[in-house]
Amino acid sequence: MKVVVLISANCEWKAVKDILAPAEVRFNPLGETFTMPFDLQPFNLQPLTFFHSGWGKVSSAAATQYAIDHWQPDLLVNLGTCGGFEGRIERGTIILVEKTIIYDIIEQMFDAAESIAHYSTELDLSWLADDGLSTTDHGPAPALSSVEGSIVRGLLVSGDRDIVVSDIPKLVEKYGAVAADWESGAIAWTAKRNGVRCLILRGVTDLVGPAGGEAYGDNRVFLENMKKVMAGLVEQLPAWLEKARAAAALPSPLLRNVDCLRLYVPDLEAGLAFYHDRLGHSLILRTPSAAGLRMPASEAELVIQTEDREQEVDLTVHSADEAARRFAEAGGEVTVPPFDIQIGRCAVVRDPWGNQLVLLDTSKGLLKADEEGNVIGNL
Repeated sequence: MKVVVLISANCEWKAVKDILAPAEVRFNPLGETFTMPFDLQPFNLQPLTFFHSGWGKVSSAAATQYAIDHWQPDLLVNLGTCGGFEGRIERGTIILVEKTIIYDIIEQMFDAAESIAHYSTELDLSWLADDGLSTTDHGPAPALSSVEGSIVRGLLVSGDRDIVVSDIPKLVEKYGAVAADWESGAIAWTAKRNGVRCLILRGVTDLVGPAGGEAYGDNRVFLENMKKVMAGLVEQLPAWLEKARAAAALPSPLLRNVDCLRLYVPDLEAGLAFYHDRLGHSLILRTPSAAGLRMPASEAELVIQTEDREQEVDLTVHSADEAARRFAEAGGEVTVPPFDIQIGRCAVVRDPWGNQLVLLDTSKGLLKADEEGNVIGNL
């Protein structure tokens, strides 16, 4: 199993290099990198690649994509720090990130909530069924962790800014946030878009409250705690990777995402009048017989169409042909063999209990629309 470990901030990278003392550090267009030899690792994996992915959203997104394209990892790991909200979490707590929200998007022409939702990411941690490591469930109540050094599952909000005191009440009310960082939102979003498993572990180094940030104006608090956090995360890394190694023995998940929910309407204009005009779903694109509408908290579309009376759920896969083969080998039935569609390939399958699924890939590219939403080709 190939693993790439992303380290974001410059001081965090220096701390990791001091801890691991790599024999050789190499350079690429986006940052330094080194590989730990196999015989130095207490776990049965291919040598680990450590990569200084840089601070902020721009560097993090570019470096994450570079790591995926260059090393083709089975798992991306991001180890780093974050600032906590005073009274919501304790210094030293490690957050096992379940969801990221990029909160510093300012949208004044269209729906701001849709923009935030588009760059929010749910991380697939199903391979961590047995969490161990003192993990507790995340919830909206104050003081999630009262034990310094414990681990909590939770949400992390990201922005290209240190925590602004006046932002905290809004972030708590809207998202139930307990901590914030600069990079995790971009890393998680890019990894998910590429279908690569991602593990983000962030330790709270300092707290920000009504009186300000305890590290603001005196970064010694941050630097001292940063070294402790990074040392602890490096020490814990083998245990997390052992869980990943066990998960790698399982087949990769076949179904990637929900593409759309397709509903029949006898008249497209009447359907738009109901779902768009009265229920408020904005138009993404349309053809003479169908229209795709946005669901703001999801990447999936609501598609109304006039050609097929059956309700249908379309699911995305890497390859419709490969998915049909795997589905049949697993004991399912391929009711309609793979065929071409405008965006790629599609197959219809039925599981052993009669549930019908439509599997499609986007190998030809997503649809492109003009300013009025009319489909004019592929991206």
